[in-house]
Amino acid sequence: MRNNNQSIELEYYKKNNISPVHYNLKNLKKHFEIRSSLYQLLGVPPKLVYGKDVLEVAPGSGHNSIYTATLMPATYHLVEPNPLGCQDIVNIFKKLSLRHTKPKLYKLKLGNFKTKKLYDIVITEGWPGGYLDFDKRMLKKLSSFLKPGGIMLISFFPPIGGMATYLRRLIGNRIISNSDNFKDQTNSLNNAFSSHLINLKSMSRSNEHWIQDSMLNPYICVAHNTPELCLKILNHKLQIYNSVPKFADDWRWYKSLHGKSKNFNENFILEYNKVSHSLIDYRINSSRRSIKKNRELEKFCFNFAIKTKNNERLGIKKYKQNIEPLLKKIIQNIKKDLPKNVLQALIEANNLLKKKKIDIYDVKEMKYFSSLFGREQCYLSFIKN
Repeated sequence: MRNNNQSIELEYYKKNNISPVHYNLKNLKKHFEIRSSLYQLLGVPPKLVYGKDVLEVAPGSGHNSIYTATLMPATYHLVEPNPLGCQDIVNIFKKLSLRHTKPKLYKLKLGNFKTKKLYDIVITEGWPGGYLDFDKRMLKKLSSFLKPGGIMLISFFPPIGGMATYLRRLIGNRIISNSDNFKDQTNSLNNAFSSHLINLKSMSRSNEHWIQDSMLNPYICVAHNTPELCLKILNHKLQIYNSVPKFADDWRWYKSLHGKSKNFNENFILEYNKVSHSLIDYRINSSRRSIKKNRELEKFCFNFAIKTKNNERLGIKKYKQNIEPLLKKIIQNIKKDLPKNVLQALIEANNLLKKKKIDIYDVKEMKYFSSLFGREQCYLSFIKN
């Protein structure tokens, strides 16, 4: 992939004057409990944030940041380049009546953010991925602001977990037209996929924002990342601390973990590769299978993401020629190890995509695929060596 010097996602947000990352905050207690649970699973209980220096990059509209601010860090710096997101951040903190640390907002791209200050905790969610050269540089830069022994929290988008969304993009682009305006595209896709989204019982965003951020956002097909790719980008200068979902068990005796035998990163990647196939469907509880088959599946899904990017607007002929053969390989890879309804969902999506014409009713009436959503938004915490 050629180098680029800008965020595809940011340019998309600015072009359409959107910040499609709002959560339902009617029940603030529930929202805070969700954030608390995430931080706890990543190894960051509230007392660990209290009195610390915290940097958050790309906080979007600040809906998650208000929780972090109430943990009373000593300093809390936000770096957000989207003008609409910045205005949302200003507004949401004006309304926050709970005791909190007032953040300092830098209305900048990460590439333009400069400081000599190092932070105890560095946070970013939803970006960057690990495929584009620009994203790799930004992930490295993000880690450079971390104190030795500090903790970095990031999300990552595994390509296996993205399969359901890649397929929905292929289907969605057969419904909408490039000549439709942005609002009409959003409405058409909402009409088609609302019967799918209703199956996500814990969804906290509006259908409209999900569609704009997952179905219409050109970044999604190049946003993928994995723990192994993160470690390569970071040159193994950080150790994986925790993850959501929980990928790794470590039954090694702690007294043996010294010198080169510590191998925390290596152990995590080994464990991750035993369970990564489960990411294809959020309804699946973790199970184990062949590392070889999972690495093959991950490679197929990486390729599927790029083929989706290159072919999603080219219609049925290019789908059959360039994408269907790869989907069949993915189905073959998982058919002995995953629940029947996952296979039925992938086959149903393939059959729909082979139709000469797809209409909204076809999508709304899908029996199996309507409930298939992958684990797209996964999390890692790192400790800087």
